[in-house]
Amino acid sequence: MIYSLVQLSICGAWVRFETRSNDQDVDMLWDQKGVPQKGWKCAGVTDLGSPEGRCEMCGREEIRYVHQMSHEGYRDGLDVGCVCAEKMEDDYVNPRRREQDLRNVTGRRKRWLTRKWKTSQSGNPYLKTDGFHIVIYPLSDGSWGGKITDLGNGTAVTNRKRYWDANKAKLGAFDGMIFLKGRKEAPSGENNGAQG
Repeated sequence: MIYSLVQLSICGAWVRFETRSNDQDVDMLWDQKGVPQKGWKCAGVTDLGSPEGRCEMCGREEIRYVHQMSHEGYRDGLDVGCVCAEKMEDDYVNPRRREQDLRNVTGRRKRWLTRKWKTSQSGNPYLKTDGFHIVIYPLSDGSWGGKITDLGNGTAVTNRKRYWDANKAKLGAFDGMIFLKGRKEAPSGENNGAQG
């Protein structure tokens, strides 16, 4: 059996995922004693970009969207597919909703650079979308920065990261907007689970 360890960064979330090349030697944790079958919670969902991961619970399903599951009675977290996440949480709505939300974000991010950005009086590209005013601007060293303002309450966040071209700054602004939007929509102290 050949094992390989893949480490990816999707929108800043690092995921370590083991892939196996021989399906016949894959263990099913559903059948193992000491592995809880219900009562799991999802800590997040990550897009691997293609269906190249393996579900650590059933061991057979090739997955693209990895649900990171945790259980207070089990020392290790598990990276699983949507069907196993549904069973583990005993919830047949929210795992699919989280996965669909991530699919939507991934699609929006792919189309983000094709949007028509307006130009401010200062000559900087900007957008108003999803309740945010997003502006990117060149910095004195030739890199790009950005600022996201919540139009509802006027709170502004200026990025600390510098981008070496306008398109990378726009994608960074998209990621920041999605993060702020998720924080704004999630009930206090709750993570909506989607990372992307």
